[in-house]
Amino acid sequence: MNNNYFKEIEDVIKRNLAQRGMDKINLVGELEKASRSLLTSKTILIVTGFVVKDKLIGETDGPIGAISLASSLEKLGKKVILITDKYSEDMLYNCRITKGIKAPIEIIPYKESKGFCENLLQKYKPTHVIAIERPGRAKDGRCYSMRGEDLSDMVPDTDILFKRAKELGFVTIAIGDGGNEIGMGKVSSFVRDSVDKGEKICAVTSTDYLIVAGVSNWGGHGLSAALSIMTNSMLLHDKKTETQILKCMVESGAVDGCSKANTMTVDGLSLYENLDVVKKLRSIVELELNIIEENKIHIM
Repeated sequence: MNNNYFKEIEDVIKRNLAQRGMDKINLVGELEKASRSLLTSKTILIVTGFVVKDKLIGETDGPIGAISLASSLEKLGKKVILITDKYSEDMLYNCRITKGIKAPIEIIPYKESKGFCENLLQKYKPTHVIAIERPGRAKDGRCYSMRGEDLSDMVPDTDILFKRAKELGFVTIAIGDGGNEIGMGKVSSFVRDSVDKGEKICAVTSTDYLIVAGVSNWGGHGLSAALSIMTNSMLLHDKKTETQILKCMVESGAVDGCSKANTMTVDGLSLYENLDVVKKLRSIVELELNIIEENKIHIM
């Protein structure tokens, strides 16, 4: 099988990175390595949810990618657990119903978050722990929005989940788009030098694999697309389903992380722009699956 599709997927999900100064990050093969690792996974924790301070509610970026990936993994027979905080709780529950997945949802409390995370690892014994658009702690121990707003008095600390997971030998994966999310410790020097307010907001926790996407939801979709090709099955949902999930998010109160408005947008990008990414990713998958099918016919 031609593995060029990994780069094709990466090229699609990297759209919009220049807007935040993240376009020059060059992590070769992270999507492929993360995807191949997920094929061997058994139990996966997916952590998401990024609160918008002024609105006291989670944003539209993150949970959609988490739901997309959770669905793909469940279709492959994996056990998935979704994890968030109270600000994204309702939207995650409602979107899980809309998408029709079974994954239980764990809500991390602000107080005693360290003990809660430790218990999660003991309870589920995951093979993989994934963060999708989840605030990460900076070098001063606090976490920030892309504007430099201090979110530390609101956001439960989930960095400990990834630090402990690595100590215990579990695979860790992160998806982010701005430098202030869990996982960005892997490119911290770049974030500090190239991203607006990078020195202040840069997250320090690193992960085994880091996928940098123009919108973090797209990173979740990118993994679903790669897994689709690797397993010869269409796992990534279509534009209609993407619209339904975003509508569910908005009806649950979610706001755009950039405009802070309760609209059918993600990171300031229109519904059309987000649907175009889904369309392009599905086209890559469909083309590769057709090639696989044609090769089977020739072999026969």
